[in-house]
Amino acid sequence: MVSKFLEKRVEIEYDGFHHSPKNMLELEYYLLECDYTEIGDRVAQKTYGVEIVKKHQGILNERKQFENIFNNREKTRSLVELLAENTVTPSTLPYILDDLL
Repeated sequence: MVSKFLEKRVEIEYDGFHHSPKNMLELEYYLLECDYTEIGDRVAQKTYGVEIVKKHQGILNERKQFENIFNNREKTRSLVELLAENTVTPSTLPYILDDLL
């Protein structure tokens, strides 16, 4: 089972038009908490991942998620913060994670 926690929301203006709803993107950054169970050893632990959702005018436009990145919540929270600070989009998330990890 995966639980999802909104950590950060960022609005981005584009095309140079200020405060026009048509020219605003919204990025939402989520921390994912996943139940991980090792079948043979019956080890149960939490793993954590990230999801980025891109919306245009409030409508879902794109999303990308990666589960089981870390087994430490605070480390994952720091990653989510870094992604939000740099306005990483869903389409660039795989490349950024590849570089960072």
